[in-house]
Amino acid sequence: MRSRLLALTLLMIIACATQSSPGDGYALSEWAIDGPERLTVAGASAINVENAGEWGHTLIVTTDSGEVVGATGLVDAGTAATLELDLVAGTYTFSCRIVAEDDEGNLSDHYEKGMYRTVVVADG
Repeated sequence: MRSRLLALTLLMIIACATQSSPGDGYALSEWAIDGPERLTVAGASAINVENAGEWGHTLIVTTDSGEVVGATGLVDAGTAATLELDLVAGTYTFSCRIVAEDDEGNLSDHYEKGMYRTVVVADG
């Protein structure tokens, strides 16, 4: 019993240590991207992207004109990725652009379901 309690405690510590808060980056989940709406990271930076959802997601960063300036690959459920960006001050859209088909042939567009947010990047 004592060893089970110790093992459970260790698992909880490990799980908490690997989770990131929105202040540390962005958390993806079904139909949401949680994280800061304003960044002071103009220039090269690395952003942590965690998938807290049940399905795979991506994080695509585009300018106001629609130019893609950064993207993760598929971030599987329960995993994280680091997105290297070199941003100038301005307004960006962070979004998931996956379109998937379910077993019944219905399409699910993550962007259309609300998986995007506007992020303003300012000079430090």
